Amino acid sequence: MKSTKKITKSAAKARPKKIAPPAEKKQSALKRLLFGEEKPDLTELESGSTTILDILSPTAIDTKSRDHIIVDGVYHAYLYIAGYGYSTTVGSCWLTPLVEAGEGIDLSFIARRQPKDKILSKIAQTTMVNRSRMRDVGDTRQDYEELDSAISSGLYLKDAMNRQGEDFYYMHTLVEVVADDEETLEQRVTAVEKLCVSIDMIARRCDYKNEQAFLSALPLLALDADVERKSRRNALTSGVAAAFPFASYELSDRNGVFLGLNLYNRSPVFLDPYDDYKYTNGNCWIGGSSGAGKTFTLQCLGGRLRQQGRRVIFIVPKKGHEFRPLCELLGGLYLKMSPSSRDCPNIMAIRRKSLDAYSGLRDLAVRDDSVLADKISRLIIWYSLQKRDLSDEDKNHLDSSLVECYRRYGITFDNDSVLKEDGAFRKMPIIADWYNVLQENAETKHLAVVLARYVTGSASAMGARNDIDLDNKYIVLDTSGMPDDLLLPGIFWATDIANDLIMDAGSDLSALIADELWSLVGANSNPLAAGFVQEMVKTIRGLGGIAVTSTQGMQDLFGLDGGKYGKGILDSSRIKLVMQMEEQEARLIQGVLNLSEDEVRQITRFRRGEGLLCIGYNHVPIAFHATQKEYDAITTSPTDLRIRRTGGAE
Repeated sequence: MKSTKKITKSAAKARPKKIAPPAEKKQSALKRLLFGEEKPDLTELESGSTTILDILSPTAIDTKSRDHIIVDGVYHAYLYIAGYGYSTTVGSCWLTPLVEAGEGIDLSFIARRQPKDKILSKIAQTTMVNRSRMRDVGDTRQDYEELDSAISSGLYLKDAMNRQGEDFYYMHTLVEVVADDEETLEQRVTAVEKLCVSIDMIARRCDYKNEQAFLSALPLLALDADVERKSRRNALTSGVAAAFPFASYELSDRNGVFLGLNLYNRSPVFLDPYDDYKYTNGNCWIGGSSGAGKTFTLQCLGGRLRQQGRRVIFIVPKKGHEFRPLCELLGGLYLKMSPSSRDCPNIMAIRRKSLDAYSGLRDLAVRDDSVLADKISRLIIWYSLQKRDLSDEDKNHLDSSLVECYRRYGITFDNDSVLKEDGAFRKMPIIADWYNVLQENAETKHLAVVLARYVTGSASAMGARNDIDLDNKYIVLDTSGMPDDLLLPGIFWATDIANDLIMDAGSDLSALIADELWSLVGANSNPLAAGFVQEMVKTIRGLGGIAVTSTQGMQDLFGLDGGKYGKGILDSSRIKLVMQMEEQEARLIQGVLNLSEDEVRQITRFRRGEGLLCIGYNHVPIAFHATQKEYDAITTSPTDLRIRRTGGAE
């Protein structure tokens, strides 16, 4: 018999008391509660973080409904894949659609390996019984085919287990659906049932068994006997291995900007176009039909890049007023370039001290390539957009007149002549000075006619000496107010300004965002302007910047010189986003982006704000999302604007 030692009250007081650390006290209290040894002090459990007990034992559960249970105010419903509800033949990752079903839908998948010797014995007995039954069944009876199928399945299982090293498993699939209210719960349960039908699976609701299913879904691997029986399905090792669910594609760059949600699995999409280790270039092209959401997407992207400290410059040929609210909200500079506006920066101003923008990035000696020669070549391109039939002689006259025009302001091909002694830029000539030089020579007077509109005509405000401070990191160049005959040169004017600002940005990361690209490189443009834009898109990457272009008319984009320039810009854009398109235009882009037939159909069925993100061979459908503040600044919905004007009352 074990002896006990009596401890007196005084001795107990004398013995030092052992004080357990808080974590040990909490664990001991949990053990006493779980094993019924003693009723614990609840203050010990409530004093720290969430415990295992909090997870396994909810505060309140309502099990009165047939269709669901309510756990701590959250509605839970359960479905199981019926044992007969699986496809006979499955491919790899066949459980992925259920894993990626969306918000509020969780999957429990249990596979239990069975002893091979016992299973082989059962299969042999069952096959023998089925063969004997088949002898007594006529081949015209319905169960004849069922018996034949059962015999074939038994022989297949025996062969795979004996000769191919496969193991036998029983697997069970349980789907948990949760929601904050009953209506949402029913919608999600119905969506799961439809999803299962679409992938040749049959899901059954756990009516009157939701409480047992809740316990079965806990991480205890203890299925309710009834649920286990109804959901049991046999499978071999290859079938179970093919069920590996975690094979979904996610795009989540570390320092990326948020674009939206992956339509496959509702995971957030973060894209960092400046990560040159991951992307060969960060240029992005966006295509879609009118109303697909291109403008909304461009503004969301530009605003988020600006919030990261990037310099963002927009060129907007159409509907520029839509960009103004967000620009002013972010403290940007909105310039409306039109004949009636004085927001047009001087096109003849030289804004760069050197053409060698790469020297500062690599600590090289600065080359002395003439900034004046570069400026003259671009001015001739701008002029050629207004007078298409320039001869070589005309181009020579224009070149000589520009050299003389800048000489009168003390500017020569020496780059130092562009600057004053204090390092600031000299006063620059304006279009009126160029016009006067052309007027002085009888051989060039006919060339001055084109410039007269900017000197004495309706567009004189554009050609005036407009001193505008362009030192802003968010600039919108709106050319939508240009008349049709000045639209193309106006867009080039804006592009020339943007090119100067980006090339002179130094180490600052920048983004050039051009809407309606087809206006500049499409059928209505000319090779000089299209070539200039194409070269700019190609070279911006070397300066750490990105070019984001969008277009609506695919046929117009490929309309100049057989699509040479449009395809060149597409090839220079590693990231491509295809939004909703008509089938005819989707076919035009199919070969360029290597789209499958399913993806082409998907593009034609996209809703507003959805698009197919293509990065190489990775194609991900996403839905763009904006914050309420962004939406209020960007939206052009007449209904939203009317509600805002009336103070929320419709």
